[in-house]
Amino acid sequence: MKRHWLGFMMAMITPKIMLNGHQMLGRWGRNIIPLPPGQYHLHVHLPYLLPPQMGPADLMIWLQPGMALELEYRAPVWAYSRGALGPAPQPWNGKGAAIALTAIVGGMLALLLALVIFAALSVG
Repeated sequence: MKRHWLGFMMAMITPKIMLNGHQMLGRWGRNIIPLPPGQYHLHVHLPYLLPPQMGPADLMIWLQPGMALELEYRAPVWAYSRGALGPAPQPWNGKGAAIALTAIVGGMLALLLALVIFAALSVG
C-alpha cells in the first residue's frame, strides 16, 4: 500500500482491504494476508467523504497451493481517480489532474500577486 508524497494527508486515512466482500485489516506499507488456495475478489479503497471511496481498485486473483503473490496498491494523487492494483510497479493515477490543478491555482496566485504589485506601483 503506497501513497504519493503529494498525498501526505492520506497518511491519516486507514486503507480498506476487502477479500470476497469481507473486510481485512489494512495499513500503509506491507500487508501480509495468508490465504488458502482459491479464487478471490480483492478490493482496496480509502474511506472518504466525497467520494465515499477514494481510489477504488479491484482485482481477481487465483492462488495455487504453496503460491505467494505480491501485489502493489497505489492510492491516486487526485481524489477522484481510481487507485492502481496489481504486480509492482503500478502507476500513480490522477497525477496529471493534480499537476494541472496545482498549475492553475499557482498561475492564478501569480496573476493576483502581479495585479497587487501593479496596483501598488500605480498608486504611488
